[in-house]
Amino acid sequence: MYSIHYPCHSYDQILDVLSTIKTHSPQTSSLPLVDFWHPKRNIIQKKKLFSLIGCDKMNPNFVDYCFEYPTPAYKNGKSGTTIRYSKSSMTDLMILFGDKTRITIEAKYTEYVKEDVYTPILKDWYKGESHKKEILQCWIDYIHKNECGDISIVDDLLNTCGELPYQFLHRTASACFNCEHPILIYQLFYDKKDIGRMNRFETLLQQSAKSLKIKANKLPFYIIENEVIGYPKKWKGDASGIFNEMKQNPQYQISDSIVILDGYTLKRI
Repeated sequence: MYSIHYPCHSYDQILDVLSTIKTHSPQTSSLPLVDFWHPKRNIIQKKKLFSLIGCDKMNPNFVDYCFEYPTPAYKNGKSGTTIRYSKSSMTDLMILFGDKTRITIEAKYTEYVKEDVYTPILKDWYKGESHKKEILQCWIDYIHKNECGDISIVDDLLNTCGELPYQFLHRTASACFNCEHPILIYQLFYDKKDIGRMNRFETLLQQSAKSLKIKANKLPFYIIENEVIGYPKKWKGDASGIFNEMKQNPQYQISDSIVILDGYTLKRI
């Protein structure tokens, strides 16, 4: 597993690496995410975002943008030996600030359009397998030991959160692990015709935060809405080459407006 860093690497180098990863559709969320966060694009929207979530005074010289950022499941919730059969939780974009603040971003585009139920849910993923119980306890430890959530025992999690999307659990844990000031963001790209399904997905995210009992005063949680006005529709089957096209020009037309919601209340901020 690896993460691809900017400014440790040039953005062109990041795009080169990402282009080697099989991407089936231009509506895959990683594509507009990488286009949106290109350092020379969407400057006004990004400034507004950082201002509204309280990160506008961070020193830009001490910020690292890490794509495909891995968070391993460690035994006893500490760095060292990973749990057997576990896989690292891969965050789409982790923004690391020098003062131990981190923004954990999960991107979605058409996933919430394709499925009425966002799977896998916790009880279906778990299936009573012992090593998975250890993994779940690890994710809970990352959250609880950072004082970001009230659930501390995996049996309580399984008894009360069986319908929780499993990804929401380990994405929250990734935000909390080894971090003094975590921020969790779901960045939702959408086509105008799909806004209803996106709104339903936002409600699911709000319910997930509630059932997981994460603390708003310890873990700020935001949902970003970005309307996609246009995308390169000619790419079918393998859209990986779009990353290379991004070097010269933006490939996604994203609305100049950006909507930011508090994930706990769904109120616009």
